[in-house]
Amino acid sequence: MKRSIQFILVVILCSFLARPAFSQKIHFPKGAYKSVKSDFTLTMSDGTILDCSKFTASGTPPSGGWPAMIFCHGFGGTKEDVISEAEDLASNGYFTMCYTMRGQGESTGLTNLISTTEMYDFVAVVNYVKAQSNINTSKVGASGGSQGGTIPFMAACYNPGMLKCIISDVSSPEFATSWIENKSVKMTLLWSLSYDNSIANYTNQVRAYRNWIMGDTPAYWDSLAYYVPLNRDFMNKVAQNTSSIFVSSCWQDKFFNPYGYIKALSLFTTQNFRYYMGTFDAHGADADVDEGDNRDQMTADWMDYWVGGVTNGVTDSVKYVYAASSYPRISTGWTWKRFYSATWPPAGTTNVNFYFKPGGILKTSVNTALPDTVGFMNDIKDTTLSMTTAVNYEFTGSVFNSKFGKTQLVFETGTLFTESRLVGTPMVNIHYMPARDVAQFNLQIYEIKSGTTPVLINRCNYTDRKVTPGVLKQLTFYGTSHSHVFQAGSKIRVVITNLDNIADDPFLRTNPYVLPTLKKGRNIIYMNAANPTYIQLPLIGYTGSTGVNEVSSTVPDKFLLSQNYPNPFNPETKIKFGIPANISGKNVALKVYDIKGQEIQTLVNENLSAGEYEVKFNGKNISSGVYFYSLTAGGFRETKRFVLVK
Repeated sequence: MKRSIQFILVVILCSFLARPAFSQKIHFPKGAYKSVKSDFTLTMSDGTILDCSKFTASGTPPSGGWPAMIFCHGFGGTKEDVISEAEDLASNGYFTMCYTMRGQGESTGLTNLISTTEMYDFVAVVNYVKAQSNINTSKVGASGGSQGGTIPFMAACYNPGMLKCIISDVSSPEFATSWIENKSVKMTLLWSLSYDNSIANYTNQVRAYRNWIMGDTPAYWDSLAYYVPLNRDFMNKVAQNTSSIFVSSCWQDKFFNPYGYIKALSLFTTQNFRYYMGTFDAHGADADVDEGDNRDQMTADWMDYWVGGVTNGVTDSVKYVYAASSYPRISTGWTWKRFYSATWPPAGTTNVNFYFKPGGILKTSVNTALPDTVGFMNDIKDTTLSMTTAVNYEFTGSVFNSKFGKTQLVFETGTLFTESRLVGTPMVNIHYMPARDVAQFNLQIYEIKSGTTPVLINRCNYTDRKVTPGVLKQLTFYGTSHSHVFQAGSKIRVVITNLDNIADDPFLRTNPYVLPTLKKGRNIIYMNAANPTYIQLPLIGYTGSTGVNEVSSTVPDKFLLSQNYPNPFNPETKIKFGIPANISGKNVALKVYDIKGQEIQTLVNENLSAGEYEVKFNGKNISSGVYFYSLTAGGFRETKRFVLVK
């Protein structure tokens, strides 16, 4: 009886948590045509009945017939989500249609969770549209977001030439894999499997997915990993698409990683595509009015050109438009800066490796000091804790906290010399020794801006399954694609945690981005030249940060502090120093003081091995004058004078 009550509770809770999926909203102005609405049904070959509506423009159609657009809704929605867009576009001289996908709303049948099953329904809808009188069959397009953007693109890849134009938002040709990306299960997959029957009627196999997730056993994971992508991912079909396509992705999408579409770009055989990456109100992303309006206009222009026959120059436009989150923070989240690029990745992008070092330090140089390992604990206080219990308590509260201990390791760069723009997909390389047959690494990326609360930027997640305990292993994986402008003077923080949630997420609330592993164990992370651990960030404009870089492994005979160069300086100078063997591995501190002896900045404060080092100091935020820098290590101390002249 107890197990039954728990199961009922998790179903009710997941139904409450599951957000209505995104349905694309394009704001078309009312046109000069009067449109006539007709509600009807279409019966599929298996007897499923689709609830449909169409709008026919009044008046005389243009030569060749009316252009036509099909509007598709997101998962768990209905035709009502997109019916206003269909009606408004019809008033501009289009034939338009929308319908509710199988197993949702008033349509019968069972949903197979965005698969080829729904794709074949869509093909039947396209054939119905093309069979209408006064329709230009060479100018039929489709538009939608999430499920509504995936199905038309899938159909065009399976049926080349079927559509003139596709507008696809917030999904990708490997959307199903994205839900279980890097062997981790996203919370949003569990939500999508947990709708009440009044919202979505699932096939028996899809209904089983939720039980497999909650069971959290190797056999269930194998089934999930096999069946979820099957008949859903279609990356191997992308090259067959011949339709013009406009794609929009949200960097902050909690469902689908934009990396899937970025990978698809190299597979496009058609050059008639355009890609927007940024933000709009979808899947937990920031709602930004300017970016939303810009995307709407780009979408409408693309449709007008390829289907409506309007000469508006979209084919001469820059292919890649992206927006980057940035300070200042506002009530709706980040502010956004827009950029344009003819290539992807954008020109000037450099992959920068930030190595994890003892003492919570991130550097662009490999660690050579001891200790060169750190323990990472998955602190399961009650080994009887089940995923059902964790989900029921939304991964928070006194009961959950008594059973699960959230742990984290924090690493930070020095302050950035220049504004540095993240654009693309982070990569993580970890060398570690597992304690159990499963290990999870969740990396959260923050910006640390002086005087503000650290804010989550991005994340990278991997659940390593079927590993051999006690054997050193290398793990390399890509995270979530994103673009963000780190401010000069800020720091980059990377947190490794066993529970990827934050306290104030307006979308996930206290729930994690990916479900955690519930096996207790202490993994050992390695940090040395032979077994480095680092995160690689694609950055534009990065020139370094405060902090020490090893310039030579040659061991000096004595403790050495060189005069800075240049001196006088404005605003940047370099300081070199040497650590002899007798103080190798001890704490080294290099600090800057003003003429009154007040500390201005700590440039180095970490254990260093013997060798020669260099550190940069930037004085742009202090006034001209005489300053001092002092190096201390193992009982040694030396101080030198330098001059800032502005």
